Amino acid sequence: MNTKEDKVLVIDDNAVIRKLASNLLEKKGYAVITAENGTSGITLAKSQLPKVILLDLMMPEMDGYEVCRQLKAFDDTKDIPIIMVTSRSDSLDKIKGLELGAADYVPKPFDYGELQARVQTQIKMKNLWDELQEKNKYLEDLIKKDGLTNLYNHRHFHERISEEFSRSKRYTVPLSCVLIDIDHFKNVNDRYGHQAGDEILKTLARMLKHNIRDCDFAARYGGEEFSLILPHTVLEKASALCERIRGNVESSQFQFNDKKIGITISLGVAGVPDNTPVSYSELIRFADEALYNAKEDGRNKVRIFTKK
Repeated sequence: MNTKEDKVLVIDDNAVIRKLASNLLEKKGYAVITAENGTSGITLAKSQLPKVILLDLMMPEMDGYEVCRQLKAFDDTKDIPIIMVTSRSDSLDKIKGLELGAADYVPKPFDYGELQARVQTQIKMKNLWDELQEKNKYLEDLIKKDGLTNLYNHRHFHERISEEFSRSKRYTVPLSCVLIDIDHFKNVNDRYGHQAGDEILKTLARMLKHNIRDCDFAARYGGEEFSLILPHTVLEKASALCERIRGNVESSQFQFNDKKIGITISLGVAGVPDNTPVSYSELIRFADEALYNAKEDGRNKVRIFTKK
């Protein structure tokens, strides 16, 4: 059964055709929106994201080929099926449209049953495609995410920092890497149990996400260790962020059942270009050494890597 979520965009400069197509498709339960030219059609496609587009081939100023080309160039609209509408029967015209990404053709004047059938077929295919994309994203998250904290996992952290390190070197922009360790976490597990420990890990993960920007990257590095990737961030600013996170954690009470548990964290920071690492692996090693220094200095501290 069709629903109002199955939205169809009709782009045609002929008002009669727009009205006719709207009436036919609305009778089948589709929500129909219309545009009288290519420019407004592209704008509506981007804002409304219809399930299918019925596109006239021959229009003044911008023909259907150009509209199709532009729609296929945008990420948000490239997967919307386009049915070209034409009164021309030249196979070369049809081939050109298909090469540009059109999914199907329907001739003018409309055969009512054919129009409805072609639209219905494309909407079914679009719904299946959307469902597949959602499942793929779910599977991708399973591969990239840590199951407990919902942060990215150790493997994806290495993939991401490799990319960011290359970008930092190529465009000469700063990059900071942070490693974080919960102080004496074994004592928490021993005293309160592993369920309490898991709750602390999840809460700390949320705190990290809350304190960083959308362009930053947080991961569970392993066990009670976390990591941050901070693009376009010099060491001084990265250290200030880490000090704020450290202070927030120290002043917080982590809740588990009726217990309130206090913890502290140690943080090590290293960066490009300040520490001049020759590889992303060395950048991680520098951050790890800084973390080791924070622990050696009594824990609950932020330390920046400095070469001896």
